[in-house]
Order: sequence, then C-alpha cells, then structure tokens
Amino acid sequence: MKSPSQPSTPRGTFDVLIMATMSAGKSSLVNALIGQELLHIANEATTACHIKIEHRRGAKYFTGSCYSHSNLLINRQRNISAKQVRDWNADRQVRQITLTGRFRSHLGPISGLVLHDTPGPNNSRDDQHAQLAFEAAKSVPFKTLLYVLNASQLGTYDDRNLLEKLQKKSANRGDNPFCFVLNKIDLLDPEKGEDLAEYVAKTQLYLSNLGFDNPVIIPSMASTALYAKKALAHEPLSRAQHMKLQQALEDFPTNKNALLEHAKAPPQVKKRVFQNLKRLENAHEAGRSDYQMTKENELHQLVLCSGLGTIEAFIKHQHKLSPPV
Repeated sequence: MKSPSQPSTPRGTFDVLIMATMSAGKSSLVNALIGQELLHIANEATTACHIKIEHRRGAKYFTGSCYSHSNLLINRQRNISAKQVRDWNADRQVRQITLTGRFRSHLGPISGLVLHDTPGPNNSRDDQHAQLAFEAAKSVPFKTLLYVLNASQLGTYDDRNLLEKLQKKSANRGDNPFCFVLNKIDLLDPEKGEDLAEYVAKTQLYLSNLGFDNPVIIPSMASTALYAKKALAHEPLSRAQHMKLQQALEDFPTNKNALLEHAKAPPQVKKRVFQNLKRLENAHEAGRSDYQMTKENELHQLVLCSGLGTIEAFIKHQHKLSPPV
C-alpha cells in the first residue's frame, strides 16, 4: 500500500548536504562516513536521486524506503542490501531514497546526524541530475555542506560552474556552512612534483577567487578510509581494495600526520583528532604483544589520519556551534 507522501525530516536532526561533480569520490566519502559500502561506487555518475541517510543509534542494520517523483512510497526494505539501493537508484521512477541505520564512527556520530547525498549535476546525459541536486540545496535545512573536490582534476569548468552557483545561493546566510573535502589525495605523485602542501594552497587560492573566504579544506583518502573500516568490521574486500589498503598501511608510518597537519580547519577540530590519535598510539604501544590488537589499532589510526577523522570532527564542531532547535 502506498503512503500519501514521504516523511519530512524530523526536528532535532543535524543535516549535512554532500555535493560534488561526477567522479569526485562523493559516494566513497558517504560510505566511509557511515562505515559501510551501501552506495554504489564507480568511475562514472552513480547517484541518480536524492539519498537521505540517517544515523540511528542501536540499529542492527539499515532499513530503506524509496519514493516517487510525486512523493509516494514505492517500496520499503528491512536489512537493505547495497544491490537493492543500487537498483532503486537506477529506477527512473525513484526520486528519493531514505536509509536509516547505525553509523560506524571512531569519534562517535552525533545524535540525529542525517547525510544527504545528491547527484552530480554535470551529467550531460541526464538534466534531471542537476535539477535534483539544486532542489536538495534549496529544500534541505543543512547546517554543513561537504563539497568534494577531486584533487587530480582541480578547477574544471563543471566544478567552477557548480561552486559559483553555490556561492551565490549561500551569500545571504549568516553562517559559513562549507567544508571542502580535497579527495583522492593519494593519487598525487610526489615524484612528478605533486606536493600535498602545494595542492592545498592551490585549492585555497582557487576557492578564494570564487568568493569563499578562509575556506575549510580537508585533504582526504575516502576510499582508503572505507576499506579500513570494512576490514575492521571483518567484511570482505575485493582484490583491488585489499591491495590499495595494504599499500596505504605500508606508506602510513612515513607520512602519518601529513593530511591532518595540512588541513585548513578550526584549531579545535585538529586538536580533537590529534588527541584521539595520541590515545591510539599509546594503546598501540601497550598492546604490541597482541598481533590482532596491533593490526586493528593500525587500521583505526589509518581511518583517523585519512582525512575522515578530521571531517567527522568538523561535523561535531559545527553541531556544537549550531543553536538548538
């Protein structure tokens, strides 16, 4: 039986809107934040509708519902699979997907956290993507907007066009809700002179020229963080995922703090991450005799230092600054 309309966002939620052009790694970031590979990941347009994901403390699994363009309930599933989400997302009748479950977060997700994933508006084969993305920007009462930038494709026309529109739409807001996630930073090649500090500086200049003053910029390896979280949850990794995770763990001791140190974020945010990292390092030294404990500790440190820990700490910081509803 169809519901007359989809449920509105409940009072007391903390809404985070996530936007990017195609293939910036937005779905990888969302999956990493919830700690589960629930959204489809591919090197193409993967999000075709508005996907709302709500943290529910104590939930044993994710439940999901999908709604039509006239806001009628089409289907509802308990213990929803990634395949079902992918099928709904590919169905042109579906306008919105709502998922509810427990987020896996080292810092502990805030109560009422809701992530809003939106389509990349630069899909030349489907104008509806842009329409849905900008509708979400208008209708979602977001307190924070995570904008995902592809570090290897900075300053493209589509990116600049979207950012200019967002800057104009947010000009009248009294707060600064933007956090720019400089994703796929692990694809930079130092041997070709692609230096992390230089890329963060270039991103800062690029955003400042677009009208974003003192932008928060967090370099990130979202896919690496996701694979580490999957390993911690004893979920299977593909061969490619396993190889990428192993390479990240091998490289980790060399530049452990690099992403955190070069992040342009409030000092309270970076301090919180460094404090959590210090606790993990102390626990690592104390538990060296236990091989399994040591390996899990290394994975926790990798997640924290991948940029994901800084993003989670920033969301907590914004929540603390947000006036109560």
